[in-house]
Amino acid sequence: MNLDFQREYWQSRLQYPDWYIRLEKELRQLFFPVVHNDPQLKVFRNRVYDLVEELLAGDKIPLAVGGPDLDRERKAIDTVVIHHTEEDPQMSLGKLSAIGLVRQYGFEYLENDVPGDRVRGQPVWSGHFREGKMVFFAYHWLIRPDGRAERLLEDAYIGWHAGNWETNTRSVGVVLSGNYEEAIPPFAQIEAAAKVIREYYPRVARGCIIGHREVKKVASCTCPGAYFLATWKETLLQLFHQDSGTCTKGRFIGPYGLSVLLSPPACA
Repeated sequence: MNLDFQREYWQSRLQYPDWYIRLEKELRQLFFPVVHNDPQLKVFRNRVYDLVEELLAGDKIPLAVGGPDLDRERKAIDTVVIHHTEEDPQMSLGKLSAIGLVRQYGFEYLENDVPGDRVRGQPVWSGHFREGKMVFFAYHWLIRPDGRAERLLEDAYIGWHAGNWETNTRSVGVVLSGNYEEAIPPFAQIEAAAKVIREYYPRVARGCIIGHREVKKVASCTCPGAYFLATWKETLLQLFHQDSGTCTKGRFIGPYGLSVLLSPPACA
């Protein structure tokens, strides 16, 4: 398919509530497949994402004013899934939301199952809001390379991040901003991710802090990068246990020796 970005073409189709149907061919061929080493395609994708970000900021993409409760199956959080954006580490939150709209919501609306609701042809509705605007983040937290942590979704929201609906319903997604396919994240970034987990999800068991690739076990999914399992996952887990509790045999041992009986985590 031609990778010559035509702004007018994309903008003319994004002005409709069913934009994802009008762009179905392009989305299925150019945006939904997982691609790691195609710089030309990534440049094209980013130009589209930039346009979508711009149009969302200006309220130029028709969105639904209401819709089904997509968080009705939310369960108690017992799992943390680690990701990387595989994009510019300084990417704006608006662009990350635009990517979610195109890749996650565009796909699910075309599949007509969100989740269990027949939505094809309707304007997109996430039911997720941040600072008064509807957002399309897949993740709950974004961690920058310098250690800054930014809340994206409330914990009551189901993030579409794991590639497995059951895991989505009981997990939070923590994404590291940057491309770590063939690199290890800065220590400050790993440390900040561990701090978020330690402070907000201390009851999650060590065995339930996992990488995306450990959930979506297909060859094309390497997230959060080639070195996660061999190196920096253990660093993350060790930092998580510093000054925090641990989950052992269904009992939470807190930082001051307090013990609370827990229901066994699903992935322990």
